[in-house]
Amino acid sequence: MTKLYDAFSKITPDNLDAIHEELQYRDENIVIEMPKRKKRRVAPMIVALLAVILVVCTVTFFPSSSSTTIMAKVDIDVNPSIEFSIDENNKIVEAIANNEDGENILGDMDFTGSDIEVGINAIIGSMLMQGYIDELKNSLLISVIGDDEEVNEQLRTQLTTIIDELLQSSSISGSIISLTLTDTSSLEELAKQYGISVGKAEIIQKLIEFNSGYSFETLKDLSIHDLNILLENYNVSDVTLEGSASVSEYIGEDKAKSIALEHAGVSESSISDYEIEVDYEDGTMVYEIEFKANGTKYEYEINVYDGTIVEYEPLQTSSSTTSSSSSSSSSSSSSSSSSSSSSSSSSSSSTKISKEEALQIALSHAGASKSNIDDLDIDYDKDDNVYEIEFEYNHYEYEYEINASNGNIVDYEKDYHH
Repeated sequence: MTKLYDAFSKITPDNLDAIHEELQYRDENIVIEMPKRKKRRVAPMIVALLAVILVVCTVTFFPSSSSTTIMAKVDIDVNPSIEFSIDENNKIVEAIANNEDGENILGDMDFTGSDIEVGINAIIGSMLMQGYIDELKNSLLISVIGDDEEVNEQLRTQLTTIIDELLQSSSISGSIISLTLTDTSSLEELAKQYGISVGKAEIIQKLIEFNSGYSFETLKDLSIHDLNILLENYNVSDVTLEGSASVSEYIGEDKAKSIALEHAGVSESSISDYEIEVDYEDGTMVYEIEFKANGTKYEYEINVYDGTIVEYEPLQTSSSTTSSSSSSSSSSSSSSSSSSSSSSSSSSSSTKISKEEALQIALSHAGASKSNIDDLDIDYDKDDNVYEIEFEYNHYEYEYEINASNGNIVDYEKDYHH
């Protein structure tokens, strides 16, 4: 308890001597009234520290037996990951760090015998002082794990309410993610392998199911706040989300849009089919922007923090057909040999590949055959002169746009299908 006392002393000012010295020089009578003791009043400074937190609380129940006093585990995770083992009275039996950042936070503090709320307050204060969390990162994950679903849900609700009240007391609109789990054997192996909590492993697993381009290697070092933003983006089920993750550090969607349009050299009035979302690509949080303008489809990835264009690609659609038609019309008044050439050119520009040919192009690109795909749908978009092809293969949904004149793949998407 001495080390715990020292930890709190570091964040509490010691002004008693200065107060005594000032009172010696006062003439007036000083009356000191002792306030009535209030029940379980939380120190304002501790509330302020908790208000800006980014926490993961993971609770795991163990069957009661005479051989152990550990009844639950509580993990606190920002990027630092701390695990508390607690007994039936919510007293801390042991505190360990799951990663290097967690070791920095835990330091030499000894929480043995302390209430779990005291431990959480001290760890959060240390995270704040060491710069791991600030007021711009407001996300929090609570994962309850155990065999009894009813007990899991009760504890999830209790923890959510407690932390939400702490955040509101400091005028912070928190974003609290919460979920319950029963079977965690595979998750525990992943958590141990990557040095993260079981709750964080579950969130990453769910994101990978929505985007096959993700992996544990690419997402394991993301903060819960960044993972929360991705969760909102993909609308992941089986996760309860209250409030929204702060994006105050981002340049904003409007700014990202203007950067893309200026780079493409097009006006906002000339674009169509505009889409924007936040994603994680090649170690960077980016705005993914897609739009069409003047027969060309554009795709941009723009850094959410500084507006840097990470990647862009203009994809030709129907403009080549328009150009060929114009060229053919302008040559109609030439000599007979020129007219013949123009006629041939015009005929070529109006020729379309068949739906079957377009399908074979898409299947070849996907590494599939017509016999092993499901839910095939093919449409022709006259405006863009493309075949729109959709099908399912090997647990993935594929979407293709194939240029109807030359068979080029204009656009392609692949998403994991449950």
